[in-house]
Amino acid sequence: MPSALIEFLAAALVMELTPGPNMTWLALLAARQGRMAGLQAVAGIAAGLTALAILSAIGIGALITAYPAIYEILRWAGVIFILYLALEAWQGEKPDSTSNDRSRHFVRGFVVNMLNPKAAAVFLVMIPGFAGQIDGRPVILMTAIYLAIATLAHSMIVVFAGAFTKTLADPGREIIVRRIFALMLVVIAAWFAVSTSQSRI
Repeated sequence: MPSALIEFLAAALVMELTPGPNMTWLALLAARQGRMAGLQAVAGIAAGLTALAILSAIGIGALITAYPAIYEILRWAGVIFILYLALEAWQGEKPDSTSNDRSRHFVRGFVVNMLNPKAAAVFLVMIPGFAGQIDGRPVILMTAIYLAIATLAHSMIVVFAGAFTKTLADPGREIIVRRIFALMLVVIAAWFAVSTSQSRI
């Protein structure tokens, strides 16, 4: 196995195991509303990552480089969306009861990744950079590997957090956990705003 591919695998694992908006939101969602809701969100995240991979393949990176304002709009939209999720977690929401309501977990997972410049950088910078070190430039293979790692990591978070659904059935306990996660999302939004301002796709 080429050393560049091994390094890519390590980088992908570190990136997906580092706490971020996806991990925090998925953990709270699965703990509060169960594994099915969490897995629907995982599907949305996977769809969002796939869409970013396709956009990078058709040259969206060149457009963002040519028009920095697009990057800034996406960056701040992502920050605002994370803060919205934090506010919702703080206030609480009623568990979904219809299939149409449940579909919003998929949509939110999709949106939070489409508005994440760091997720886009994986396909626009990281994967092409590693692929360029290997003969044949296996961008498609590395993209598939990254999507598999991300989806597996997110699914494991959901499975683990889903085990606490009964524990959070107690209203007092549920409020405490909900607000802890809300504060975590606020911190992540702040970190996201600072970290993405120091890099450009």
